[in-house]
Amino acid sequence: MDQMDDEIMAMFVEDTREHLADIEAALMDMERDGEDIDEELVNKVFRAAHSIKGGAGFLSLNNVRDLAHKLENLLHMVRSREVAPDTRVVNQLLAGFDRLLALVEMGAASDGEDISRLLADLSGLTAEHLAPEERAKAADVIPITLPGGEVVFSLDALSLRQGVSGGKNLYLVEYDLIHDVQARGKTPLDVINTMESSGMIVDCRMELAAVGDLDAPPVNRIPFYVLFASIVEPDIVSYLFALDPSRIHPVDLSALDAAPAAQPASEAEAPEPAAACEEVYGPFVLRVAGDGATLRLAADAPADAAAAREALLAALFHGAGVAMDFAPGTAADLALLQVLISAGRTFAARGLPLAHAGTPPASLAVTARRAGITPESLAAVGLPAGLLFAS
Repeated sequence: MDQMDDEIMAMFVEDTREHLADIEAALMDMERDGEDIDEELVNKVFRAAHSIKGGAGFLSLNNVRDLAHKLENLLHMVRSREVAPDTRVVNQLLAGFDRLLALVEMGAASDGEDISRLLADLSGLTAEHLAPEERAKAADVIPITLPGGEVVFSLDALSLRQGVSGGKNLYLVEYDLIHDVQARGKTPLDVINTMESSGMIVDCRMELAAVGDLDAPPVNRIPFYVLFASIVEPDIVSYLFALDPSRIHPVDLSALDAAPAAQPASEAEAPEPAAACEEVYGPFVLRVAGDGATLRLAADAPADAAAAREALLAALFHGAGVAMDFAPGTAADLALLQVLISAGRTFAARGLPLAHAGTPPASLAVTARRAGITPESLAAVGLPAGLLFAS
């Protein structure tokens, strides 16, 4: 399904158009002012690139995020008077913003574009104005990890230095899209806007791989990670976002180590032969025959996520692939999506199919889009778009 029909994507495109409506005139004014920069004007241009980078990071628009990131790096140096906005710099910024708007208008298809030359040109121009010792370290990749060692972000040293400039603290914040966002009547873009009012988002992303699988205890969460820089001190930062302090992790930049080695994946267990049976799990009826099963949701019944999980676990016990038969009007919340995503990963690991017998209920796609889950983000964790989206 076309991502431009997605409400959040449409909002992002419209916001980008507004940010860039007069960007050419602003850049020409910057060139006219030269080294005597108008700080308010430069901040406006910088914020445009920064806001677009944040939205693109959440929506998994990688080319848009990377290009906005490079523009942000260069504009940060203009803002801090490390680079004068001369004709060469302004022309490069104009070319970058022109391409940025074109990419945003393309939506998810933008990741198929080759922008490597433009990224290299912006990086080269930025590096020219760094001191030799900074230039040697600018491209070093710094891992940002959770307390257990899991790498959440990998950030180049230049962006990290710019993000914490001015004595800012750096925090890795763990949101849960189900309980911290949807349950409070918010969207992830609302979270981004709130955080930006008291600091700066250095990076953000949703982590579908962290929903786990059906072999593990129920997770019932979809993580949304934010790398946040602010002058707010650690003892009060949790009050800004109404989060438990245990989910806000101050980052000790001096103590960052290399990313931990990846653990080898365990081999998938071979499924047991299935016996014919019919089992009821709340509103779900699981009918197993041979190596296949049908999971039917009673008409007009709420799609209880816990019951769905139990039914899918039972199908795995029988070694049966599942065809899900949900009514078109089935309501779906993020808890159900989390179960389907984790089940999809588990079934795939066992070599078993998990799909819809017909067209997925439209509510799955609507809920997914509102949370920023796209066919592309599903593909990134090895899942087919048809798990949540109609073809």
